[in-house]
Amino acid sequence: MATGRTGYYSGASGVGRLISHLGTFVVISALAGVLIAGLTLPFVGSFGLTAKAASDHFEDLPVDFAAPVLPQRTKILADDGSLIAYTWGDYGNRIVVPMSQINPSMPHALVAIEDIRFYQHGGIDIKGTMRALLNNSSGGNTQGGSSITQQYVKNVLLLEAGTDKAKQQAAIADTFSRKITELKYAIAVEKTLSKDQILERYLNLVYFGNGSYGVEAAAERYFSTTANKLTPPQAAMLAAIVNSPTEFDPFAHPTDTMTRRNIVLQDMANPSLNYITPAQAAQYEKQPLGLKPTTPHSGCIEAQGSAQFFCNYVYESFLADPAYGKTVDDRKAMWDLGGLTIQTTMSQQDEHSSDAAIATRVYGTDLAKHDIASALVMVQPGTGQIKAMAQSARMGSSSGQTYINLSADKAHAGTNGFQAGSSFKIFVGLAALEQGINPNQVVDAPATLDDVGAQVAVCAGSQTHITWPPDQPESGKYAPSNDDHADHPTAMPNAYAQSINTYFLKLEETTGLCKPAQIAESMGVTQDNDSGTGKSLQQILSFTLGTNLITPVEMASAYATLAAQGTYCVPYVITQVTDVSGKSYGGQSKNCRQVLDPNIANEMTSMLQGVVTVGTAAGAVPLSSTRPIAGKTGTTDSGVATWFDGYTPQLAAATWTGYVNWNSTTKLADVKIGPSYYSGQIFGASISAPTFNDAMTGALAGTAVQPFTPPTGFTQPGTNPDKGKGGKGGNTTGGFPGGGFIGGLIGGGNTTGGQ
Repeated sequence: MATGRTGYYSGASGVGRLISHLGTFVVISALAGVLIAGLTLPFVGSFGLTAKAASDHFEDLPVDFAAPVLPQRTKILADDGSLIAYTWGDYGNRIVVPMSQINPSMPHALVAIEDIRFYQHGGIDIKGTMRALLNNSSGGNTQGGSSITQQYVKNVLLLEAGTDKAKQQAAIADTFSRKITELKYAIAVEKTLSKDQILERYLNLVYFGNGSYGVEAAAERYFSTTANKLTPPQAAMLAAIVNSPTEFDPFAHPTDTMTRRNIVLQDMANPSLNYITPAQAAQYEKQPLGLKPTTPHSGCIEAQGSAQFFCNYVYESFLADPAYGKTVDDRKAMWDLGGLTIQTTMSQQDEHSSDAAIATRVYGTDLAKHDIASALVMVQPGTGQIKAMAQSARMGSSSGQTYINLSADKAHAGTNGFQAGSSFKIFVGLAALEQGINPNQVVDAPATLDDVGAQVAVCAGSQTHITWPPDQPESGKYAPSNDDHADHPTAMPNAYAQSINTYFLKLEETTGLCKPAQIAESMGVTQDNDSGTGKSLQQILSFTLGTNLITPVEMASAYATLAAQGTYCVPYVITQVTDVSGKSYGGQSKNCRQVLDPNIANEMTSMLQGVVTVGTAAGAVPLSSTRPIAGKTGTTDSGVATWFDGYTPQLAAATWTGYVNWNSTTKLADVKIGPSYYSGQIFGASISAPTFNDAMTGALAGTAVQPFTPPTGFTQPGTNPDKGKGGKGGNTTGGFPGGGFIGGLIGGGNTTGGQ
């Protein structure tokens, strides 16, 4: 075959090559002409209107080029500063580092393979561009024509295109206009930034494949190291990837990647650069790629255990808080841009303890087998900080997993709640105490009530109007009973300890439904309305038996109100948000208010201590033998949900175990849950109370034992404070006359009603 120039251009293929080279020559000449026209002289020559138009476009472009804030991954931290999770949006995993934290081998490798005259040209390497175009068009090794500065500009424009496909295509389009734009901006960048600044920004911006944006993330992804510890062979491999992250993916194409890495090493030994010696290059070429990958962990799903759901609660709280943007879209954009450090209220100790306590009794597989799960929330009294949020089902779409936060409301990716059972009895009791009803008054609590609610008062304007006329047919009457179907002459302390249903239903007739509902709502307990603002509770006859749907977050906050002597604090999870510049956006504000008389709250605490010492949870909460604990078991009438809600002065927790579908018609009975088979019905003391005990034991380990504040004398308005002082409240039965001193636990029955 002829090798001369005439032979090279002979024949059909030769004509094609000639046309291709002529076209290349025109493009190169046009580019050179435009640059000369734009930078130095008015355009003259043989390119006519096309080049003149390009020159005009060149002159019309802005002379400055604003560098964007680079998207980075966000850190979500626990209250001690330890990591809960990293998250990043559509822009990928990036950690921006200064040049001082990048090993010199990295910029050396990049300059060697991508732009050998980087330190000589002013942003545009005309010689390199012409060489690359001619070499590529003649079938030689593919060479890059763009300078590092041009590549930086193109990557910035691509970043600014976001997820807009049309803008993305325009940023990389192989058009004369796009190239001219890139050239002008490259010149502007060179005028405002030093060479090292350009390299630093480029290395933090460029994509290195496998989800890694920037050199720091790439060093971690491929070598489990940091950018400042990269060796020359490692840096050479990363520089090799930049040209084509897919073609030179070291996981998918290790041979091709090694070949190009060795080319980079050879270029680093180029005498004009002399970054390494030829002998060093030869030695490095013998080394394997030495991959030691770290799988990037993105999103709350990568958090440890069920802290996944706490993490997602943080995300939903962020999106709902106007402190982080005027609109939800603004907050979403801020989150996706990343680079945030979000400090939260979560205690690693509390979270791990809660997670472990649940895991020993309820498995994720129970959700798949029986639709049964368990959830636990811890809240700090007096602040509202959520310290732990755990559940039996992990986050995911596999069997036994869910994306639903079983502790939270719909506004935080949760549920409408679950029936609270007898743990709801505190609200009627608090209403009675506020109304001056003597808790020590012994009242007949029959086995069954067949005339409940002949007329029970509800709040004015309430949408729920309750009447049960005496002449209503028997089938339409509400006739609740005690679980043991026995009569109990009893006072309030024992009624709480033994959870006697009919006592509280009769008490409800006296207090009415309005006041208990108002107290519950003042303590943060509402029905879910999907927006997070809550709506009024249903004022129905079974109110005190807990038939409203309530979340564990709400119940934990309500019981924390008792622990804080009547101070309710809105639950929250974010304590501080800062961006990469150090700007602080603040945290969610502590929002507390006194909703109960402290002495009334303390009286309720005094009675609820009997639940764990002599009542329905006796033996289920052994922690009560070493520190004061108050709480209440809860089991719904339908037997589909069980609870234990309790507290110490330092910490409150609500534990729920039941069917995720609260409307199930199957009772929790005669079923294997976790490692244990439960014969007969499951109550609040069966699983929820022991789970509470174990979680609180771990959470409170190492903390001081603090006593509850005992209640003091209580006087009904208009009565003599000295009368009845120290007494047991009289011996009237059958009703609830007011007055007298609120006393301690008295007898009156030792069997259970509703547990």
